[in-house]
Amino acid sequence: MPMTYEEAVAYLDGFVNYERAPMDAAKRGAMDLGRIRELAGLLGNPHLKYPTIHIAGTKGKGSACAFAASILGAAGLKVGLYTSPHLEDLRERIVEGGKKIAKPSFAMLLELCKPYLEEMRKRPEGTRRPTYFEIMTHLGFLYFAARKVDVAVIEVGMGGRLDATNIVEPDACGITNISYDHQAVLGDTLELIAREKAGILKQNVPCVSAPQRPEVMETLQDRANKAMTSIEFVGRDLSLAVVPRKAGDDYANLKGCIAVLAGKDWQAKAELALIGRHQAENWGVAVRAADHFYRKRYGKPLPEAAIEKGSKEVYWPGRLEEIPRVRNPRESARVFLDGAHNEHSIETVLTELRGLLPGRQRIVALFACAKDKDAAAMLKALARHADGVVFTSSGNPRGNDPEALAAMWKDATGKEASARKDLTEALGKADREAGPGGIVLATGSLYLVGALKCLLSKR
Repeated sequence: MPMTYEEAVAYLDGFVNYERAPMDAAKRGAMDLGRIRELAGLLGNPHLKYPTIHIAGTKGKGSACAFAASILGAAGLKVGLYTSPHLEDLRERIVEGGKKIAKPSFAMLLELCKPYLEEMRKRPEGTRRPTYFEIMTHLGFLYFAARKVDVAVIEVGMGGRLDATNIVEPDACGITNISYDHQAVLGDTLELIAREKAGILKQNVPCVSAPQRPEVMETLQDRANKAMTSIEFVGRDLSLAVVPRKAGDDYANLKGCIAVLAGKDWQAKAELALIGRHQAENWGVAVRAADHFYRKRYGKPLPEAAIEKGSKEVYWPGRLEEIPRVRNPRESARVFLDGAHNEHSIETVLTELRGLLPGRQRIVALFACAKDKDAAAMLKALARHADGVVFTSSGNPRGNDPEALAAMWKDATGKEASARKDLTEALGKADREAGPGGIVLATGSLYLVGALKCLLSKR
């Protein structure tokens, strides 16, 4: 009997999953791309059967991938999109033409991989077996090959140099903003983290980077020189102009900005569907990388109409996403979700949200984060910009205990904060604290965003 989708997911769950059990430096040190290349070879190297765009970064890389895929799709191409983690459905990670991989296709591809995975499981103790993420990556590669995509946009999972996706041979690369995250694995300085991200650079493959801190820019430029490739920085080689569009006095939905990216003899302009100036920077990385790819494959610039259409129609949930509510927003709080999970991204999201709102609404954060994240730094950002906070749990085994977070908050600010492990109770508490016309911002973890989307969709 063929494997069912449910059986396929259960089988996949039997492999080590570092999204649920934190990886330490020792485990990271034991990793290399040998097993990844071996498995890819056994499967016929599907990742080499279509062109790719490869995007890394600490934050914003998923948004950049979504922009690139949407723009190239608007240009009439058949586009694959591989991202992680998912919010509600595992199949969100493997998308073609804007549609998730079908359950029968997922099961069939995993069944194809199973004999090779079982053989690898039988190897001597101490031999590294494929992980959950590595297997998912190969399923994506296989699916895009089977669908005969014109291009696949591939998001790095973590780091870059040793990431399972780094066996691709891309036509263009992108690096979004680099800041502190996964320090126990990637290094405790921005220079070390940047070196890991720069591991995706390949000889003669152009790279586009978002604006970076000076030490990060210097590291990326050095690694590009050593890789014998070019790198353009938004803000240095490419100018970015952003025209924000505030919500009206009628409390209308927030809107994305209008962005213009310009380089030598080249310009792109579009109205963005995603909200915030930081999304304009992600868009800049995406549109320039997509243009590099398009010129290489088709010998001409990316069509302006495709840039405009793809940028305006992109959909990428969980990034300053407002969840519609049945009740009148003037009588209850509005709920926004954002997967920001380090100090810089929390600061950015709250600043953007505050700046786009028509008045001085009360903002209460509904917060959860993983144990391996710098919770203390994120709490500092919340203390600077939020009017209150309610701590909760995303349900992920890696998550911090809400009571422990509340204790950290009191130590840091001297203020009491509510802790509710039950997400429904936590949302209700945050709603009441924000008050009529206020804002609840669920943040700190994409897993929290996913759990909330699941909860609210059931309602």
